[in-house]
Amino acid sequence: MKKFLLLAGVACLFSTAANAGVSPYISAKASYDFNRVKAKVAVKTDDGFAAIARDKLNKELFGSHVAAGVRAGYVRGEIELNNSRDIRKNAKTEDGFGKFKLYKHSVMANAYFDYLTCTPWTPYVGAGIGTSYLKAQNFYNGEKFLDKSTYNLAWQVMAGVAYEFNSHWAIDLSYRYADLGRIRKHERIPAGADAVAKVTAREHDIMLGARYTF
Repeated sequence: MKKFLLLAGVACLFSTAANAGVSPYISAKASYDFNRVKAKVAVKTDDGFAAIARDKLNKELFGSHVAAGVRAGYVRGEIELNNSRDIRKNAKTEDGFGKFKLYKHSVMANAYFDYLTCTPWTPYVGAGIGTSYLKAQNFYNGEKFLDKSTYNLAWQVMAGVAYEFNSHWAIDLSYRYADLGRIRKHERIPAGADAVAKVTAREHDIMLGARYTF
């Protein structure tokens, strides 16, 4: 039995190597995003910087992801565009963040390693690096203390499993963690003190999608 399994595995490897041509593909995914956003304002004092307002803007929202890439044997490479809904929060407290809004999008270059099993099921892991666009509005108690947009170096890691119906179509279920960087700004607040505002954005996503290989 062990010899049979070994021979089957070797046959699978040779079959994969024989069909390791480059195949382009496109994919589309919908995601349920667990956004983990931290916002803080700190004012300079004689002892350094002291926080005067902070908040965790943890929101669960839907997102979309589209990609185009190529596959060669065990590896895939792609360019991916990630979009998620804007994060909004209306605070009523004196030290809140007013009608705070955060827009975030990213473009990533991803690389994947597929664990080919000679079955329709293909587990995989991947990682990506790229750029994110973040824009914050109405930061700190509804005043336009931080109306700023920036591009950041962003990165992500992924793991999932794909099920291939045939040589063209596959469905894909995966997990994604993304660090989209931060927005940081120095400014003098109305009271005349020096202050620093900072927003950091991270995501935990559950994604479901489809892939078409040409």
